[in-house]
Amino acid sequence: MGKLNIGILGGFSGSVGTVVGVIKQNGDDVIRAKTKIRRVSNTEAQVNQRIKFGLVTQFMQPVNSIIPIGFKGIAKGQMSPFNYACMWTLKNAITGTSASDFALDYSKVQISDGDLSRAAVASAEMTAGVVNFHWEDNSRTGVGNSTDKVVILVYNVDKKEISYSVGATTRAEGEGSLPLPYSEVGDQLLLFLFFQSTSDPLLVSTSQFLGNVTA
Repeated sequence: MGKLNIGILGGFSGSVGTVVGVIKQNGDDVIRAKTKIRRVSNTEAQVNQRIKFGLVTQFMQPVNSIIPIGFKGIAKGQMSPFNYACMWTLKNAITGTSASDFALDYSKVQISDGDLSRAAVASAEMTAGVVNFHWEDNSRTGVGNSTDKVVILVYNVDKKEISYSVGATTRAEGEGSLPLPYSEVGDQLLLFLFFQSTSDPLLVSTSQFLGNVTA
């Protein structure tokens, strides 16, 4: 509660409504806004949502250089590609029912989303520190062209390191390779592939998860 010092036109000490009166050592009266107390909500649902969101953003940060390629077209300026990717993953790729067992289902994670045809047949395997990707050219029967760029990615989930290539090979070529990102023995590596149109960079295919290997 505030206290008036020299009548209604004088200074005051203490708090009144949303302001605080302070008398400094030199006798000056100072009035400042009352500091707002930040209230952190800790309902179970909100705690769970924060944990899920943390899992998603932690995963997406290392692939932020790829996300604008994969999601800019579908985000359509309504939100950033990164936020769209996080929103989609939050809704579709989280497993578990409580804070103690929430996890990402990597097979459901997407690093792109679009209308170009995916490869009907695609695979990847690791040999001698290199990941070799293979896919069939389905440009004659699907939505896309033989000249579509291929985006391939190796993601080390233990070290949050990536190795990727954009456009080093095409849909028609049917194969490409990547060196491993920084890895140590036993690290889990995730393998992804998608296509990007050469005539319209915003037109991509939905990414394909080609499995995981152990470094």
